[in-house]
Amino acid sequence: MAASAGYAPPKELVNVTVQSPEKLEGAASLLAMLEDKADNQKVTASELTAVRCIVEACAANLDGVLEEA
Repeated sequence: MAASAGYAPPKELVNVTVQSPEKLEGAASLLAMLEDKADNQKVTASELTAVRCIVEACAANLDGVLEEA
């Protein structure tokens, strides 16, 4: 990316850059809740899948926008 005074990053890059950390923080929070649950209950595959989907979506969004940048 150019480092000139007139450069503005694409809107999609800004949006993904802002949204991805928020989504990843949500995934981390879900993982913490599942860790607590695992102390005395069974964690289901669907619960783990929900976290994986969030992380994979963030990665895909970042990859897609960075490839276009």
